[in-house]
Amino acid sequence: MGWSIFADSDILHAARKEEGYPDFDDITEKFGENHNRSRWSMWYFAQMNVGDIVVVPLYSGVFSVYEICEKAKNISELQSDITCFEGMWNKHKIVWNNHKLYDDDENYIIDLGFFIKVKPIVEDVPRKFVNGKLISRMKIRTTSADITDIGELVETGIEAGKNNKPITLYGDVIDSLVEQMRNSILSTLNPDKFEQLVKWYLMRCGASSVWIPAKNESGKKDGADADIIAEFDNLKYIVYVQTKWHEGETSDWAVHQIDNYKNQKSEGDSDYTYATWVISSAEKFSSQAVVDAEEKSVRLIDGNEFSKMLLDMGLCDINDAFA
Repeated sequence: MGWSIFADSDILHAARKEEGYPDFDDITEKFGENHNRSRWSMWYFAQMNVGDIVVVPLYSGVFSVYEICEKAKNISELQSDITCFEGMWNKHKIVWNNHKLYDDDENYIIDLGFFIKVKPIVEDVPRKFVNGKLISRMKIRTTSADITDIGELVETGIEAGKNNKPITLYGDVIDSLVEQMRNSILSTLNPDKFEQLVKWYLMRCGASSVWIPAKNESGKKDGADADIIAEFDNLKYIVYVQTKWHEGETSDWAVHQIDNYKNQKSEGDSDYTYATWVISSAEKFSSQAVVDAEEKSVRLIDGNEFSKMLLDMGLCDINDAFA
């Protein structure tokens, strides 16, 4: 914080008093700043408390968010900890002179009067990640301002920064829709209808043909099985899918079923690329399934991910899957 002209005053104490306006005004008047509107940035700075959250707009269209660790102090209290340092932009040597900071190369005072110790919550978050109202507040020209009224937007901005994911209308609603979609899949379908839904999805993806092999298909061994096969002739691409309709956790057995099926069916045919998927309505896969899938290059799609895939595809004719 600047306002180094107040560094030798009691302005921090005045701003923190319950009835601080008279004393605060007296000090600003003494230093000829009583009619300067920006003096209130000093007021807000002094009133920051431990645990408060501060949004700091930065250059290059980013911002950081910090948590207050200590209340504001006079800059001179850093003198014993920081003897001198180099300026960030001009690389000039910055030194102490009469408890104030000076540019030693140009011999002028650096306008730093007060400081607050903080710890980072998120740093260098693109401004485009957050709501337009928060972006507007970051354009306030005063050094500090109280934006408690949009604290909820700051919290969502923190989450956007932590997840490295912008806040959009899509992102705001998709999670709740995914949950509703997965619950509907579990409550209204059965294993056969779940297969039909996956078949419909692959057709909507542009497959040239999709079919459900006979359960007693010949030539299968070692538990090999595929519930759905989709061909994309233009791409020379075939997807073998094993589906599991249940709650809880899907085991590694599904991985071995679909991997064995691919190994038996794709032998000797080098014109096509073969992919293997396991699509489950369950919330997760077992740790062993994850390990085996990575080893065998099997894609695992849990109930939430498949629900999101369906929503992204669009639901206008989804009932055609069961016609």
